[in-house]
Amino acid sequence: MDLKYELEEGDTSIASVLKTIDQETEMRKVIGRDLREKSSGRYSIPQEEELADAKKPDLRFHVPAIDAPVPGELKLADNWSGNELFERLENQLAGDYLRDSRSKRGFFILVYRGEKKKWQLRGTSTLVDFDGLIAALQAHWTNIQANYPNVEDIRVVGIDLTKRPK
Repeated sequence: MDLKYELEEGDTSIASVLKTIDQETEMRKVIGRDLREKSSGRYSIPQEEELADAKKPDLRFHVPAIDAPVPGELKLADNWSGNELFERLENQLAGDYLRDSRSKRGFFILVYRGEKKKWQLRGTSTLVDFDGLIAALQAHWTNIQANYPNVEDIRVVGIDLTKRPK
């Protein structure tokens, strides 16, 4: 949440630079580096750590004293449809990356660059802005959480790079 605040509201925000990044792999490198620098040794965060089935979460938080890795899936919201994001939250993060009994929590991180204005919500004709998308994805997780008894929580984090004026 500190990173979100820094990018959206901070006096030294680099949001204007990040808005030019249109590839998730490049954004993942920047976000991963920033999180590592802020960790103060409390956690490590390898990028695309390979799991036994060759799947690779974008980010995976490890705390040295606790054997409970926390996967984070990062998406550039502008590059995905609403339906695709709902599917990735459910199948990729909850279904794949949180299968291990040690991993009970995860992050679904959406970075908004301002290219796309509306997303259609899954199974409806309702169109929402970025804030509405974040709220709908978090509500979706709440609705399907019972289907994933091993998962305690998924936090949907939206980073809006358009909040900071140029």
